[in-house]
Parts: sequence; structure tokens; C-alpha cells
Amino acid sequence: MNRRHFITSSATALAVTALSAAESKKKTVWGIAELWQWLYEKQQTSGHDSADCLQAHLDHGIRHVMWALGRSTLDYQSALPTSTMYAGDTRPETKVIGDSFRQECSLRAALAFAEKNGMVIYGRLGMNRHYGDALGGGLRSKYIAEHPEWMERHRGGQVDGTKVSFAIPEYRAERIAVLLEVAQIGAHGLCLDFCRQPPIARYHPQILEPWLKAGRDDPRKMTVGSREFLAWAQHRAGFVNLFMRDLRATLRELEQTTKRKVPVMVRIPEATLDLNLMEGLDLRTWLKEGWVDEIALNPLWIWDFDYPDTARPYVELARAHGVKLHGGANTVTGKGVTANARAFIERIARNYDEGVDGIALFQTDAAVLDPALKTLLGPLFPRLADATAVSEQLSAARKTQPQMSESERHFGLDNHSLLPQLGRAPRLSLDTL
Repeated sequence: MNRRHFITSSATALAVTALSAAESKKKTVWGIAELWQWLYEKQQTSGHDSADCLQAHLDHGIRHVMWALGRSTLDYQSALPTSTMYAGDTRPETKVIGDSFRQECSLRAALAFAEKNGMVIYGRLGMNRHYGDALGGGLRSKYIAEHPEWMERHRGGQVDGTKVSFAIPEYRAERIAVLLEVAQIGAHGLCLDFCRQPPIARYHPQILEPWLKAGRDDPRKMTVGSREFLAWAQHRAGFVNLFMRDLRATLRELEQTTKRKVPVMVRIPEATLDLNLMEGLDLRTWLKEGWVDEIALNPLWIWDFDYPDTARPYVELARAHGVKLHGGANTVTGKGVTANARAFIERIARNYDEGVDGIALFQTDAAVLDPALKTLLGPLFPRLADATAVSEQLSAARKTQPQMSESERHFGLDNHSLLPQLGRAPRLSLDTL
């Protein structure tokens, strides 16, 4: 090899190495968008609302979006006999939402826009949020309303009108049917959102009675977090596991027919794996059994518990099973919280330093619409995929604002977090788990 050839080859190798290193630092930035909220804030429909919302994301460099499918009622036009599309509730300002949903299927319109613009859309379903009869029952599907016996029970035996027990086969089938329909419509993947609102599994008789009939101690008298209680938590999470198993099996049949992979992402609270288990979320088993392809974490602080505020245990578990992990940050404020760019970047940088594959930004529909949030966060969004750029932004933010107030420091947490020090309601007692 002559000298010129050696220099050229070496330069090419170095360039490839540098490119590979740069690419390895690239992160996936997920927006989490709810057209429902977009319309609620705008109070008008353009006739192409899905495209408007997604274009606003594109304008801010966000090409991956978890697109809301609904919770109990659905936000898209479903053909399922067990599904109810949201049509508005007792609040006059929700009429525009129902009008838009009837005029255009939000999911199909989003996928059409994504295809033209090179975007990735995961359909995101709230896994156990049914609202009861609030606001005239407008947020609860008719199918669920017809079966009050399916509702979960609190530890003291009271009915939890906001959740259905995963011990009910019909409920598991209803959730699977929705997700299968969304996959058939053409969503690029599915996001199972367990963050509205844990715990997902509680004390329904069809969970409790088999446990007691087996001669086990009454879990309602156990100390939460004890070894005995964790065994109970494993038992009741097993009914959610049945759902996860059957969903994956159903999707594999679809994948074989269509020759198209349908990734499954789970969105869960960033807490500890044991607290997740007590909330009904058995992540260890989900990964071991190969039911999950991606994880999105959410800093949702609701329990009277010292949250570690780290993704490290999840990073280790994800790496062990070869799945992707995305950290989480909120783009909207909760009561008592002040939007702050440094706090936002601090959370993202911490996740990147710990080794996550990307970041999932909650409620980006608001962040790309609300003038104040758009001014504060809009310039940051296009650079969030670059871990080096995030680090540089953080250094600059620390110099510009060396100190943060208590209300600013908590920006980036889920806006449903309970922060009594900022005037929010007291945190929930672990004893109620």
C-alpha cells in the first residue's frame, strides 16, 4: 500500500468511526400528543386537525409521535361493537372535540400525514382510565358503563369506579381488540400507557378470592412492601400479564399475515421495579417473555415514597433483554410548578447520561401550541436528539440560571404528580396499595 493510499484509507476509517460515534449519540425524541387536548385549547376545528397538530410537531423537529387513541372512550373512528367514540361531555367547550372526531378519523388522518412526511406514529391507548360517571359519563365507554361489576376494588373493599379489573376476560379482550384494530389500520407501533392511573390492579374479588382459597394470608392485612405483600403483588399482576401475553400472541398472528412488525411499547412510571410490581406492572416478566419491544418512562410521583429519580435499573434491565428504553419529561406544568428550561434540560441530560435510547415528551400538543411554552421549549426541541448538544445546552443554562426555585425545579415531572410542598394534594399512602 503506497503512502497516499494509506492516508486516504486511514482518513476514511477515521471518518466512518467519527460518524459511527456521532450516530451512537443520536437519541429518538418522542412527542406524546393528544388531539383531544389540542382541540380543547384551540376551540375550533380546521377540518384537518390531525395534520395541523402533527405539522406543528414537524416544525419543531419532532418526527416520532405517540398519538392518543383514547382511554375509555376512543379518539378515533372504530368499527368495534364494544367501542364508544368520544362525543363531548357536559362541558360546552368539549363540543368542538366531538365535532372534529366525527368529521375525520384522527388516527387514519395522522397516519396519512405521517406517510407523506416521513413520521413515525405509535397508537397510544390509556390502559385503565374509565372516569366513572363524572361529567355525565361522557368520558366512559358504554360497554364499560354496562358492567359495574367489573370495576376494581380498593383495599377497604370500596368500588374504584375509574378502573376495570384485568381479571375480567372480557376487559382484556376489549383492550386487545382496540389495539389489534389500530395495528390493522396501520399504526407503526403501539404504546400501552399505564400511567393513567396506577395502580392498575387492586382487590377485585376475582383477584382476591383465588388467593384466599389457596390458603394464603389476607393481603389486606399485610404490610405493604413486605416479602409477603410482594408475593401478593406478583399474583395480582399476573392478570395483567395474561393480557400482555394474549396481546403479543394476537399481534404475532397479524405480523405473520401482513409480514409487518408491530412493536409494543409500554409507558410506565419511573419508580422502582418493586413499586411498579405493586402497581400491577410486572416489567421483569414482560421482558423475560418477550412481550415488549420498547419502554417509555414517566416521572409520575404520586405515592408517599422517596422516588429515586433515576432510570439506571431500567437501563440495566432493558440492555439485558435487548429492548429500547426512553426516559420521560413533561412539557406542561402542574399546579404550583413553574415552567423552566434549565429544569427541563436537567432531566433530559440525566436520562441521556444514564444511557437511555431516547426521550418521551409528554403533552407536546400543548408545548407546540401554547405561546409561552412554545417560546420557552420550542427552540430546544430540534436539538434534543443530539446528546452532545443537550449537554452544551445544560452547561449554558446553568450559567444563565445558577439557582432554581422549588417550583421551577420540579418542572418536567408528570403534571399529575402530587407535590404537597407546592400546594398540591397530599401524596397517596402506600398503605392503600
